[in-house]
Amino acid sequence: QGPDQLSGPHGIIMDAAGNLYIVDQGNDRVQMWPPGASSGITVAGGHGPGNGADQLDTPVGITIDSKGNIYVADLMNSRVQMWAPGASSGVTVAGGNGQGGAANQLNNPDGVCVDKDGNVYVLEYVNHRVQKWAPGATTGVTVAGGNGFGSAANQLNYPTALLIDGNGDLYISDLGNNRIQKWPQHYRIDTTYVPLEAGS
Repeated sequence: QGPDQLSGPHGIIMDAAGNLYIVDQGNDRVQMWPPGASSGITVAGGHGPGNGADQLDTPVGITIDSKGNIYVADLMNSRVQMWAPGASSGVTVAGGNGQGGAANQLNNPDGVCVDKDGNVYVLEYVNHRVQKWAPGATTGVTVAGGNGFGSAANQLNYPTALLIDGNGDLYISDLGNNRIQKWPQHYRIDTTYVPLEAGS
């Protein structure tokens, strides 16, 4: 639990200044390690497991936007928390309404990414989908999967990670299908889909 220690590190990301942000899952916190540092600084959580605004419970995925806001997939709280630079607590930007499959809920949020417009994309391991939450939204919109688990091109099977490129295209690690799927932004507008891009 010391600042120079980690317990079950999970997600990791680096900002433009070279600071490393590590999801320290066993300690329910995010640690920032500046370049060359011998210890980290807690920038999210660190107050034991719980559902308070200043707490996390089994955090997993992480991303950071151009303003330095940190987004954490807070697994056991079924939410995504955004922590502004220097903030002592987070703000729920997706989920937080109990575990489930409704549009305002998340179930095992595992991955998270943010586009240039501030839309938050949340990958749900159990619901086999990716939900897009616009800034200030109280519900999400399914933009990938959401058709039950399976191997069809419009399905996912226990997805575990995602990222978004400069064009707004999503890349999803589809664990149960041993493949990576690309969901182009223009396809997601009309809710259609494309076949797998890698793997088999």
